[in-house]
Amino acid sequence: MFPPQLAKTRARTLAQALLLIAASIPLLLAVPGCTAAPSPYVTTVGALRPGTTLTVRAGDTTVNVYAPEASQKRTLFTISATALPQGTPPPPPRIRPAADGAVVVAPNRLASLLVRVPDLSNLALISRHGDVNVTDIAGNADVVAGAGNVVVMLPGYAQVSVLRGNISATMGAVSWPGTLRFSTQHGDITLWINPKAPCAVHLHTDDGTLFSDFGLRGTANGNAETIDGILDGGGPRGIDVEAASGSIRLLRLQPQA
Repeated sequence: MFPPQLAKTRARTLAQALLLIAASIPLLLAVPGCTAAPSPYVTTVGALRPGTTLTVRAGDTTVNVYAPEASQKRTLFTISATALPQGTPPPPPRIRPAADGAVVVAPNRLASLLVRVPDLSNLALISRHGDVNVTDIAGNADVVAGAGNVVVMLPGYAQVSVLRGNISATMGAVSWPGTLRFSTQHGDITLWINPKAPCAVHLHTDDGTLFSDFGLRGTANGNAETIDGILDGGGPRGIDVEAASGSIRLLRLQPQA
């Protein structure tokens, strides 16, 4: 989960989370001969107050997470479920208010689940099976996945835990509370971080290789490798990266031209 300071922020009272279910859009029938991608069979839009968390619990599906659309108010979230081509669509995802924001539960098998997170809100995502992609949300992200690859790209910070799958994470933050943790039991981890973020880093793989372009030196013991180092003078924050079976790369996030 998030470090203690952020967890405290997430523990806001129910009065701070205004959940407004604004729309539920039914299945759109396909036009014969049309080759467009399948449309969601249900879409729900709601609102969250700044500082709250959108918690998503997904079963078997690809989850794609973005910021609100350009035409939307920045306090709105969107949940869109797309069914598999065959069979009857499952029950729609359940959405309920929570003490720290809102909870979305989508336990059934889906083709995909689209999530749009409001600005100034954070994401907590638990996925049982399927790839997870989190792109350019304004808040921070905490992702736990069972089986599937996880890709996170955001201007803030994140932490990711995967049982079986690869992790690719890009963070623009230079400050965060506590230690951020990235781990996978079976897979590789690639982490791009801001080179101006002062922190301590710990990288370890039981069976794999380590690489960093920060000039850090490590140690090896059989198939295991470990790197412990300080970036930009260090500080009260840290990054812990662990792979039981897989390689780890810690890289500098380069500014875009």
